[in-house]
Amino acid sequence: MAQIKPILVFGSMFASVVLAPALAAPAKKTDAKPAPAAVKQVVTGPVEKYWVSSATTSGMGLGAGKPSMGTMMNMLGGGDTVSHTLNLRLGSSQAASGEPAATHLPPPGLKVKELPLYWQATPTGPATPVEEHEQKAYEPPKGKILIFWGCGEHVPANQPVVVDLSKITDPSARGAEFKKLSAHLTLDGAVGPLPSNWKTYAEWPNPKFKPKDIKGDSSLVGAHSVKSNYGPQIDFTLDANQDFMPAIDVTGNAATASGANTLTWAPINGAKGIVATAIGGGQDTVVLWTSAAMQTDWFVSPDYLTPNDISRLLANKALLPGEATTCTVPAEAVKAMSTGIYGITAYGQEVNLVYPQRPADPKLAWNIQWETKVRYRSSTGGMLGQSLGGTAANDSSEVTPANGDKPKKKKRSLMGEIVKQGVGGLIP
Repeated sequence: MAQIKPILVFGSMFASVVLAPALAAPAKKTDAKPAPAAVKQVVTGPVEKYWVSSATTSGMGLGAGKPSMGTMMNMLGGGDTVSHTLNLRLGSSQAASGEPAATHLPPPGLKVKELPLYWQATPTGPATPVEEHEQKAYEPPKGKILIFWGCGEHVPANQPVVVDLSKITDPSARGAEFKKLSAHLTLDGAVGPLPSNWKTYAEWPNPKFKPKDIKGDSSLVGAHSVKSNYGPQIDFTLDANQDFMPAIDVTGNAATASGANTLTWAPINGAKGIVATAIGGGQDTVVLWTSAAMQTDWFVSPDYLTPNDISRLLANKALLPGEATTCTVPAEAVKAMSTGIYGITAYGQEVNLVYPQRPADPKLAWNIQWETKVRYRSSTGGMLGQSLGGTAANDSSEVTPANGDKPKKKKRSLMGEIVKQGVGGLIP
């Protein structure tokens, strides 16, 4: 017969069973039931998605894409060079009731009464014929591109990387050569609302409405409302920490004893990551430099980066930290450039808003009406070693003969092409 011995452990009574040598207590059957499956919440929508991309531009504004000749000339003329820009994109899964209409009503601090959103599809049709003499006169730019990277007085022995375009005339071969020479930085490639992925779409800037740029002393702080006839009203409020990023204040831009050029700037409030670039050269040589500690294939800064992009690029030192306030363009790059144009871009936070909030009870469906994303960046630019002044490349495309013959195309300047259309024009 089994003997039961009570044992008290931390206030609980347990039974210690001592079995006789020839006997064993039979195991009791249990009716264990599986745990109930977790309730999967039903999620629908959003009905609308709205992206607000804000930018602060100062100086030459060479932060992303091709240089703006208007801002370059404005800077050289000593005008007010700080401006704010908004790119607004609204997509809806619903059709409009009548002619599509939408507008963004901003807070008073933006100093604009409203921002009408508009979209008109580009008409399709046969391409405009090109005159025969123009086809024959075209000559792809030739020359060499020298690629440098990293901050410091001097570059290591493996720089520069040289691309000789005179030996690469086929566009696909030219693109392949650049891909081999530069480490590819994979970005998240976040895609916002587009006409191709939403039933109804509208955007700002609006070609029928001016101004496209917002004044440099304007503000995003306050209540915003987006109204349309094809979706729910979007209402959100931005606080002081979600305003435009400040203009980048360049405090130093001078040559060092070694021939390098040190750029310094005041701390940039809200910056999460920073990249500096420079471009220079002459008729047949273009010099490209970036502050990344690794060789990259982005010779101009991306427009915007996701928080995940920024974290990854900071880890591999393709971005300077947001707290950085200086970077030196190496002497070898400065010398090769002759006259250089620099750009500095700071990437800020990303604000994500949703309505309504997710119900805490998973049994309740979450029917999302709208999602809004607000992105931030600030950029500036100027001439290396100069506060104002400098001469941009003169890229005359035609020379008119005195005898009245048809103008002949002048050989295109490699530097002029990049200033006019960006590096992307040469790299498919």
